Amino acid sequence: MAKTTNPTDPLCPAGGTRPLGLYIHLPFCASRCPYCDFFALPLAAGPARALMPALLCHWEMIAPLAGGRPLDHVYLGGGTPSLLPAGQIARLLEAARHLLGFSPGCEITLEANPGTLGAGKLKALQAAGVNRLSLGTQSFDARLLKLLGRRHTPQDTRRAVAQARAAGFANLSLDLIHGLPGQTPQLARGDLLAALELAPEHLSLYELTLAPDTPFGRAYAKGRPPLPSEDEVLAMEDAALELLEAGGLARYEVSNFARPGHACRHNQDTWRGGDYLALGPGAHGHLAGRRWAWVAEVAAYVAGVEGGREPLEFSEDLTPRQRAWELIMLGLRTVEGVDLARVGALLGQDPRCTWASPLAQLTGQGWARLDGQRLVPTPLGLRLADAAAELFL
Repeated sequence: MAKTTNPTDPLCPAGGTRPLGLYIHLPFCASRCPYCDFFALPLAAGPARALMPALLCHWEMIAPLAGGRPLDHVYLGGGTPSLLPAGQIARLLEAARHLLGFSPGCEITLEANPGTLGAGKLKALQAAGVNRLSLGTQSFDARLLKLLGRRHTPQDTRRAVAQARAAGFANLSLDLIHGLPGQTPQLARGDLLAALELAPEHLSLYELTLAPDTPFGRAYAKGRPPLPSEDEVLAMEDAALELLEAGGLARYEVSNFARPGHACRHNQDTWRGGDYLALGPGAHGHLAGRRWAWVAEVAAYVAGVEGGREPLEFSEDLTPRQRAWELIMLGLRTVEGVDLARVGALLGQDPRCTWASPLAQLTGQGWARLDGQRLVPTPLGLRLADAAAELFL
């Protein structure tokens, strides 16, 4: 897998270098939620102790992949990274700073669950360099939180936000889920209003996904009781657009809303086909058309690193056409849309010729519009983003 970035990458701006990110996967949770299909496992002292030195060692192994570029953004996800001591988070970030350095204003996000933070820990995290918190709120309804297997209460979320503000955090994101069993449009609206009362800089609103290998996937079927109907889910989404926009949170991606200047840098770079290193079991990375993932098992990951081997789950080199399609697929999920000049640089020809038919379908059906060198989805197109992308296959 070891390979430095390609200076002739057609997506690299002329005369400059592309921003570089880092995703760190810390898989430990207090317990596993019944809807989650990410690589996560209950926190245990043995695996947690073994993983930290392996992460630091692996970081030294992969740092040369950066090609000398400093980090523009770091995202610590999971799992529940906030379960780990602040000192361990600080060690990981210090290693990143030492090996590559941070660009001015580097955005460093930590995913956290309400109830896993306190005033002292928040101050320690901020001192370590964390400047953005993403709180897994999911709902402000106590009954729904219990159904979701969450250990926190609505009061815990409010307390966590207040403590984070007191500690000096000026960039907070809340995650909510809609389309839950027994959730009505009125309850979903109540979640949005409760979130807005906390004045977050960012909000992610995800529709419940029924992954087949999860308890929820086995227990429920989309559109059938006790899940909301399709019309009810659409009503929830319409309410979100109305309330969040009125509350100063503009939609910039299908499921994400932010105040000006607070769109999540890591997620934005991913949707733009950007480069990001990966650290930790189950983490995925991408560099100049090469995509890979580390093995999603702590013991195998640790053993590989200790043995001086790359603990690969898979690695693949995308063709220029695959990369072009991914730029379209990801761009159609965003309000800014698709940069057709970048797509053309990969294809070696104008995409308006290569994909004339699907482009005509998109614009003819009112799913997108052409604005110079950009293909911009309409609100209807954002709602149908997956179907729009399939037209280009």
